Amino acid sequence: MLKSTLPLLLVFSLGLCGVVIYEGKGDECDTLLYAETFILTLGGVQTIDLTKLNATATCSSGPSMEISFGDAADNVTSLKVSVGFSGTDTGYWSSDIMNVTYNDGTDDISLSGKFKTHLISKSFSFACSLPSVTTLNSNPAGKKGKVTLNMYQLQAFNVADSKFLDSYQCVNYISKGAWMGIFGGVVMIVVLILSIMMLFSTSTPDRFETSKSKCLIIPHEH
Repeated sequence: MLKSTLPLLLVFSLGLCGVVIYEGKGDECDTLLYAETFILTLGGVQTIDLTKLNATATCSSGPSMEISFGDAADNVTSLKVSVGFSGTDTGYWSSDIMNVTYNDGTDDISLSGKFKTHLISKSFSFACSLPSVTTLNSNPAGKKGKVTLNMYQLQAFNVADSKFLDSYQCVNYISKGAWMGIFGGVVMIVVLILSIMMLFSTSTPDRFETSKSKCLIIPHEH
């Protein structure tokens, strides 16, 4: 679904009422990320609200967007979150992978996971009002995490004047609940039509028993 997006004045990071906007610029690439919810969870217990941290964003060829948050906690320093994108020769793009790197005070930790968006035209940005949870794992295994995005918008190509293009929405025209209602309604209509056809096909008897007619005898064996 296509929806016009109001022009947004971009800064590297704008922390206003939990809303952040990042613009990553680099050599021949420019990327945008808008998010109302941007949360990093490490080990299932430590939660970091990234919208409350100061950050800078850069862009490198690929393209990929890297957001540097610095020291987020005593055991999470030099925190960086990067998102990789890919484009096709036919003019479409999507996101591919998300990486999180930090130092836990002892070792440098690298986590990665698949972060997929719909394949859309480079003439549009991607927006989603549904929660997106990216599960992250380390290599070698041992560390886990996840990144939660909600009410977010991405653009990896054709950024001009720090503004999003019209957006392709992740929400379908018809929800699952609506499809269930439509399917149930169709089944009920089919049952009703079949019932009416059966009633119309019922014929009344053309001969009736009278006092002068012979009684109906049904033979049976003893």
